[in-house]
Amino acid sequence: MACLRINDSFLAGAERRLLARLVRRLPATATPDLLTAVGVAGAFLVAVGFVACRWSNFGLILVIAGLFLNWFGDSLDGTLARHRQIERPHYGYFIDHSADLIAQTLIVVGLGLSPFFTIPSALMVLSLYLLMSSYTYLRVVTESVHRLSYGGMGATEFRILVGTWSLVAAACGPRVAGAEFYGLNGLDLAIGLLSAATFLSFVGVVRNDLSRLRRLEPIREPIASAPGGALDGNLGQPLA
Repeated sequence: MACLRINDSFLAGAERRLLARLVRRLPATATPDLLTAVGVAGAFLVAVGFVACRWSNFGLILVIAGLFLNWFGDSLDGTLARHRQIERPHYGYFIDHSADLIAQTLIVVGLGLSPFFTIPSALMVLSLYLLMSSYTYLRVVTESVHRLSYGGMGATEFRILVGTWSLVAAACGPRVAGAEFYGLNGLDLAIGLLSAATFLSFVGVVRNDLSRLRRLEPIREPIASAPGGALDGNLGQPLA
């Protein structure tokens, strides 16, 4: 879709340079759809690895490999289409973001099923991701602006955060996800507070955007009705 893409995440500049080098080295058999499938397969591998960590931390090998595959496929599918000038704007937008929703759900729910996180915390994180995704898609429709990052955090930074958290939690042991604070799960409490703060920030952003759109599209004065009453749009006769 024709829209302004904005990515001002912490790693955006370095990532763009790396992708530009990688895309020139992809074989002719690589296609955007194949890369999208690789990204989703990577997310599935992450989920499997997280569940496997309930029995052995060797499952982290699958997690890290899956996060890399998810980044590789998700970051290069659109890049390859633009590089080869074979974009299909509506089809590409639909399949890319549908795949993103599926992949991120697999990753976050998988994290919740691991010994490094909890399901309540994972569902809070997932709800915020879906909330921000909905807002992103609304801006694409209303302003033709596609924002890929918020507060310096994009998909790549999120993957790094998930991988880093998993490695640190595995090193620290069960106390990370199981610690209690005044009878409440400490992790759930921390994620809940962060989620609440993020939600309030989101409400503020929506209010600012509404104010801007209201200025761009002021209320128009209604068209005065014709003398003798409103007219029937079909017959052109006064309504009873």
